[in-house]
Amino acid sequence: MPCPQDMDSCELFSGKNVNDPIHGFVYLNPDVLSFIDTPQFQRLRGLRQLAASYLVYPGAVHTRFEHSLGVYHLADKMMESISYAQPSLKVEDRHFKYIRLAGLLHDLGHGPFSHCFDHLFIGTIRPERKWAHEEGSCRMLEFLLEQNP
Repeated sequence: MPCPQDMDSCELFSGKNVNDPIHGFVYLNPDVLSFIDTPQFQRLRGLRQLAASYLVYPGAVHTRFEHSLGVYHLADKMMESISYAQPSLKVEDRHFKYIRLAGLLHDLGHGPFSHCFDHLFIGTIRPERKWAHEEGSCRMLEFLLEQNP
């Protein structure tokens, strides 16, 4: 689709492309960037996807941030595939948006040391509490939305 005369309003120029080491270039539209550019999402840059595995395997340095971008990309590809293969479903743009955001934000509530945080750390200091990062993701998303109107 050609861009209008005002190139600044063209979606192709209002988002960002990032080069993912696994998926190649991934386009991040302005809606997605509004979530990524928050402190709550940026904290995922410091959380290792593979917990302490890097101590044994120094190359295991994938972060929750990188992982979330990859899941966002795969959610988009999945929706494209469903939309193409099953046109009777009438997949709408809003469905793409919701699924992409779900992929992007699914790990927002992770703590340090991956799932060890859920089970070992929280389990040790608060044994009566049944904590899961999914609950943390919901709570962190609520906080993100409150702090970044």
